[in-house]
Amino acid sequence: MIKNYFKIAWRNLLKNKTFSLINIAGLASGLACFILIALFVADELSYDRFNEKADRIYRINSDIAFGGNKLHMATTPDPMGAMLKKDYPQVEEYTRIYASSGAKLLKKGNEFIKEDAVCHADSTFLMYLHCLH
Repeated sequence: MIKNYFKIAWRNLLKNKTFSLINIAGLASGLACFILIALFVADELSYDRFNEKADRIYRINSDIAFGGNKLHMATTPDPMGAMLKKDYPQVEEYTRIYASSGAKLLKKGNEFIKEDAVCHADSTFLMYLHCLH
C-alpha cells in the first residue's frame, strides 16, 4: 500500500514539475530558517551555562543617550562593580573583562608578539569562577 503512495507521489512530482519545485524549495527554505533560528536561540540560552550556579551570574549593560544618539553597549564604568558590591549586599562578587580594539604587543619571555584580538580580565576573574562552584 505504501509503495503505491510513493508511486503516485513520484508521478505527480514529474507531472507538475514547476509546482513541485516551488513547493520543495519553499519547504527547504522554511526548514533551513527554522533550524538557523533554533540554533541561535539555543546558543543565546546557553550563555554561562557551564557553571552550575549560572542563574546567579549577571552582565551589566549601559544604555546611554548623548546628543540625540542612543548607545546600547555591554560596557560600564570601571568603578561600577565595586560600588554595586558596596551598596547591594546581594552582589557576592564582581569581575571585569576587557576586549581590546586594535593590535596589542605581548611579551613572552624575551620575545614580543603582536596580537590583533586580545581580551584581558581582572585578577578576580578566576576567583569569580571559583566562588560560584
